[in-house]
Amino acid sequence: MYKLFHWLWIPLLVVLLLLMIRESVIIVQAIFFPSPPMTMLGNLEMYQWTGIGIVIYVLARGLLRKNLSWLEVFSHELTHTVVSMMLFRKIHSFRAGDQSGEVSTSGSSYNRVFVTLAPYCLPIFTYFFLFFRPLIKADGFWLYDIFIGVTIGFHAICFKTQTGNYQPDIRSFPLPFSYLYIFTALLFNINTILVSYWSSKNIFTALWYSVCNIWEGLVAFYGLIF
Repeated sequence: MYKLFHWLWIPLLVVLLLLMIRESVIIVQAIFFPSPPMTMLGNLEMYQWTGIGIVIYVLARGLLRKNLSWLEVFSHELTHTVVSMMLFRKIHSFRAGDQSGEVSTSGSSYNRVFVTLAPYCLPIFTYFFLFFRPLIKADGFWLYDIFIGVTIGFHAICFKTQTGNYQPDIRSFPLPFSYLYIFTALLFNINTILVSYWSSKNIFTALWYSVCNIWEGLVAFYGLIF
């Protein structure tokens, strides 16, 4: 019965994923082909230091190899923990080792999916830095954005290496449900991060922007069906 519940959510996840893809296309168009045209690279310049940070992490990753495995496991379990706390679940234990980790929580079964699948799509370190970005002076953005890029590089590699059918978290639900949820949530977070760099936005207004666009898309979809 529990797995049947998640199978029933798959059509909605498909719709949400399509809405996220549509929104991604709109955002990419706004970045590369702004109206009116600005420069040859559009608005891409605002992401240049973040891009440098991503490259720095990829190139310097080998220097962290002694503790990198533990750090990746730690971030995975920390994400479980942070989302559990946000959803008012009780934390019983936390363990992060070099090869494996575990977080024990208790609470409503209805929000378990958000906790279980969060480490595969929620870049918590990136969001942490973005929350404080509005407090940084404009002349310090370049250095701060490099740090943000480093976190994006870290999370991108974590998501790539940790996502797979072998993960008990992902197998906790029907596989189509798990992957649809992960890809949809990942696109939502990517869109939110990109929009948070716009001059009229920050991470808070970007989150609201993304949520509003999802709602408007769902309303439009409902109008087409009914």
